[in-house]
Amino acid sequence: MAVRSRDVAQSRRLLVIAMVLEGHSRLDAAHQAGMDCQTLRDWVHRYNASGAPGLVSRPMPGVAPNLNQTEMKMLRELVLAGPDPVKHGVVR
Repeated sequence: MAVRSRDVAQSRRLLVIAMVLEGHSRLDAAHQAGMDCQTLRDWVHRYNASGAPGLVSRPMPGVAPNLNQTEMKMLRELVLAGPDPVKHGVVR
């Protein structure tokens, strides 16, 4: 599964869990993957709850934009139009 996955992070998580399932200690598996034991523990819980699909990276919500869709459209049009050479005194 790790080889066929298009999500690099999911592949890494699957490989670390495979190490644990093969008998490596969680501490050794976490250190070899360059992560904290708590992070590995969280991944094991996600794997136990949802299987391999549970290890796919979740999209981060991020900060809400300050501009609404109409304002974004107006800004895009302004940027694409560029400056007015006479009014702004610049070409670009």
